[in-house]
Amino acid sequence: MIILLANGRDAPSPQDQPQVEALSWRMLKSPNGELHLVTLRDRDMDRGVVRLTSAITSIDNSARVVTTSSGRQYSLQGPPEGEALEQQVLCAGAARLGLPEATDVSAWVWSQMTAH
Repeated sequence: MIILLANGRDAPSPQDQPQVEALSWRMLKSPNGELHLVTLRDRDMDRGVVRLTSAITSIDNSARVVTTSSGRQYSLQGPPEGEALEQQVLCAGAARLGLPEATDVSAWVWSQMTAH
């Protein structure tokens, strides 16, 4: 299987899009200890948009909302992406967007959110 990542573009500004619902996501920890969310959005049969957030500044476990350093809030609509292909796309996208050495901490973050 070949995964092609192309057409890099910036996300809308946080002022234009202050909140995002994340259906397909993974949480990554960078080598310097920062957490980042990587999401797969606007999916159809053979396309989608991978977005890597700025560093996460806060996590509201009970509301399942993360806030990034840009001020944008991501509402996690369910558990981390579990499908193997989508996970590969998310990790490849994160690597291409600047986090090739990141550690996936999604399961740990989700366990903290669902412990309440």
